[in-house]
Amino acid sequence: MTDLRDYRAPARLRDGSSVLFRSIRPADREALRNGFHRLSPEAIYHRFFQTRAGLTDAELRYLTELDFRNHVALVATVELDGREQIVAVARFVRLGAPGPGGRAEIAFVVGDEYQHRGIGTLLMAHLAAIARQLGYTAFEAEVLPDNYPMLRVFEHSGLPVSERGGDRMVHVTLELTPLPRGEEDSPGSAGN
Repeated sequence: MTDLRDYRAPARLRDGSSVLFRSIRPADREALRNGFHRLSPEAIYHRFFQTRAGLTDAELRYLTELDFRNHVALVATVELDGREQIVAVARFVRLGAPGPGGRAEIAFVVGDEYQHRGIGTLLMAHLAAIARQLGYTAFEAEVLPDNYPMLRVFEHSGLPVSERGGDRMVHVTLELTPLPRGEEDSPGSAGN
């Protein structure tokens, strides 16, 4: 397997616009800080389950300095005015002790102006492919019941989904079933 720190995959969204999915890097700290301030209060609440004014330096380190085995994150970027801008982040973090057959918690945030364009669905496919390569068997997520866009991403992921919960939180499990022999599971590439 190639180094996931070099993961890159260009894509087209539903509206025809271009996006690049790539591994998050330590150099993305300021871009994440700036992106956070572009999120609506609702988007912040759906991702962090609370209102907050920003991300601390310690949180930014945690979110950008990853081992790409137990903690994997991809960003979706677009080019605006000749500069790369992060418009979405998706990650998974191992639950429990390292080893084969692990489960991981998955989380997403998509900038408000880029929601409903298919970024979440595409990020889900990329993370599922990476997780399978690393030997994970399932994703888990805690989702607020009114976060319909995220619940739809999970429902349309093509993965077996189960939900439990109620009024305060929905616990979602997505099984990373192995693909039939001979089917490719690599929506992106490393180093390209």
